[in-house]
Amino acid sequence: MNNVENAVERHYWRAVTFLVILILAGAGFWGVRRFAPAVFLGKPDLIAVPNDENSQNRTTKQAVANKPVLLNVNTASVEELQTLPNIGESTAQRIVDYRTQHGNFTSVDALQNVRGIGAKTLEKLRPFVDAK
Repeated sequence: MNNVENAVERHYWRAVTFLVILILAGAGFWGVRRFAPAVFLGKPDLIAVPNDENSQNRTTKQAVANKPVLLNVNTASVEELQTLPNIGESTAQRIVDYRTQHGNFTSVDALQNVRGIGAKTLEKLRPFVDAK
């Protein structure tokens, strides 16, 4: 009986050790994801930033100096377009193909002419893009 008890106790401590290691690894992953998000976002220079024109605490001069640069849909590459919300590789390629076949977009609203971009997607893209 003593051998059986020792075997059970050994397996018990192995399971406890495994669970502790698993919890610590998960906590470490969570910490990196929470406090260093750039590790999971890819190239930081290709992350789109929304345009916040409705800030009431800024003066006009500060707003112009701090205004994020919008992604120009007439010059953006497929990789740059993929950084936009709800735009995958195939939709980005369709935007570039449409631009090549029909010329530059005259406005952001013209993106609705691209297959796969509807009114809802356009509203999600509007703060990030420009057609100038």
